[in-house]
Amino acid sequence: MLTCPQCGQTAAEGTRFCERCGQGLLTPALKAVSPALVPLAVGSILKGGFEVIELQSQNSLENRYRVVREQAGAKVNYQLRERSGPQAEREAAMPAEPAAASVGNGAASAATATTAPAEEDPAGPRAKTAELKPVSSADSGTQTAEQSDPAIESTEAGPLLLTDADALGAEAETAKPAEPGAAGGEDLGDVFGRVLALSTTLKHAAFQRALEGFAENGRVYLVYPDEPLRPFSERPGGIKMSELEAVNVAIQLCQAVGFLHRRALRLNDICPESVGYGADGRLKVTGLESVSNDNELQAEPIFNDGYTAPEIYRARKVDKRADIFSIGALLYSCLTGERLESESWREEGGAIPFYPPHVVTPALEQEVRRALVFSPEARWPNVDAMKAELVKLASITQVRAGAMTDVGMVRELNEDIVMTVEYRRDSQVEPAERYLYVVCDGMGGAAAGEIAAAIAVTTIRNYIESGIGSTPGEDLGQLLRLALEEANSKIIEYQAAHPEARGMGSTAVGLLVMPPRAAIAWVGDSRAYLLENGALRQVTKDHSLVERLVEIGQITAEEARHHEHKNVITRSLGARASGPAGAEAVEFRLKRGDRLMLCSDGLTAHVDDAKIGEVLRRHSDPVAATRELVVAANAGGGTDNVSVMVVFAD
Repeated sequence: MLTCPQCGQTAAEGTRFCERCGQGLLTPALKAVSPALVPLAVGSILKGGFEVIELQSQNSLENRYRVVREQAGAKVNYQLRERSGPQAEREAAMPAEPAAASVGNGAASAATATTAPAEEDPAGPRAKTAELKPVSSADSGTQTAEQSDPAIESTEAGPLLLTDADALGAEAETAKPAEPGAAGGEDLGDVFGRVLALSTTLKHAAFQRALEGFAENGRVYLVYPDEPLRPFSERPGGIKMSELEAVNVAIQLCQAVGFLHRRALRLNDICPESVGYGADGRLKVTGLESVSNDNELQAEPIFNDGYTAPEIYRARKVDKRADIFSIGALLYSCLTGERLESESWREEGGAIPFYPPHVVTPALEQEVRRALVFSPEARWPNVDAMKAELVKLASITQVRAGAMTDVGMVRELNEDIVMTVEYRRDSQVEPAERYLYVVCDGMGGAAAGEIAAAIAVTTIRNYIESGIGSTPGEDLGQLLRLALEEANSKIIEYQAAHPEARGMGSTAVGLLVMPPRAAIAWVGDSRAYLLENGALRQVTKDHSLVERLVEIGQITAEEARHHEHKNVITRSLGARASGPAGAEAVEFRLKRGDRLMLCSDGLTAHVDDAKIGEVLRRHSDPVAATRELVVAANAGGGTDNVSVMVVFAD
């Protein structure tokens, strides 16, 4: 039986790839290392004072432990990786036949290194890359936790001996030859030596880095901080996620891979088992042993079926665009929950199944397909170009809204009016997008209140549509506030022409969105709320008598809800014979995930803020949230007309 070194799944002899994670199984190391390395007993004491307190995991190649060491009078926890010593490692890697045709032959790699043409951009797809050599005892020593600050990025060559100019354009450095796998005078073998060398150089939060390494009793060890890293493959609910989550995962991977590419390296192995979630929820790459340069394929290349670029399978010239394929393959899994069926990709491009059954936004589907093109030349030219397109997709805000108005349980006439105006022009030449939402609560008795509200919504719409785009960088809040003041003027004009309508008026609250910008303007006691990061707050401030009493401290907010003069407002459209209505406005940046609600006072008279927040959080459909809020107001008494608009930014 074979045991997968990535996930521990067992498979029959001769199986080429792990059924669970796609890891290649027919490598010399896997054939030789059997049975698994016998783990140390709990309580074992290792060099440096490390005491084993728990065996965390075991596979056919290595064991992982949680250990503790006393430092400065306190016990500090670490994690430990353990493998067989370098002698066993080299015996296992020794080919049964001459390796002239094997992937990653050292002589072939060296020849390629001397003939590959140089390019100015070290992050470009065909640029020369670094030749990895482990750190020497003189250069490395023991790396402390303080030296491994992930926020610090190294710009020096460190243990990497460059074969060409580095990412900053400096000339290649020379360094003293280092013994393979040496750390503090000890031979850690090719794998652990490589990981420790990279750990001292790749000072970036996206990589899990070893603090130090040592050898003891024929085994080698790497020491890591005791941080909770959950494998991506063990994500609760499975690897499938929403499009926004999946794109954010791919962007983080592009950032990490771009960091490597600028240092003339490739990652090679990006799959659900080589990526983990850190304590802060961000991704970390856990497999530094798979890092290499463009001029070599490792003697035992890591094949993760469904995630490895086809040129690696085919033992062809490999460059940084292989990482773009792997990022695209992982993004495909995040969107569909499935591993790319890539059996045919070793010889020719295979089909990439989406619909049916997987429904993915067309623009995002095209991004994935470009990353997974069989020929490297047809993919993104570099990982930064791929990231730029993903960031553009992630910044798109989809606005959805629900609107409803109801006469309530007591009134016979509904004098509220709601208006939604949604405009989108998807054009390469002149794209445009804007959304206008308005709630007006008419006053004045008979049909006068409804007329005032109708004049208001019509005027506001006309003013906004004629004013949009007239001033570059215009103030949306000012534009919307002036629209309300124009509605005030039109209502006053109507009253002058129709003396019987004197006393008519309307409150108003409006939302104008031009993603990612948004503005709210209001007059009277119609309100706007914003649910942001799960917390609800009232954006508007009522122009009412009880609000003024709350401001000066005469009553509390709770007392205001039941005050005998709670319906007395101090400002409205058409309230004065002349002059402005006193509308106010605020402008803000709309973020994905924000939820807004506009309403007349018929809602807030019967539904408190806590209930409003609970409904907005619970529903994924703005129409459903709108309907429940109206129903809740009627269930609470429905003494007034009730109007609600709910807007989601997705």
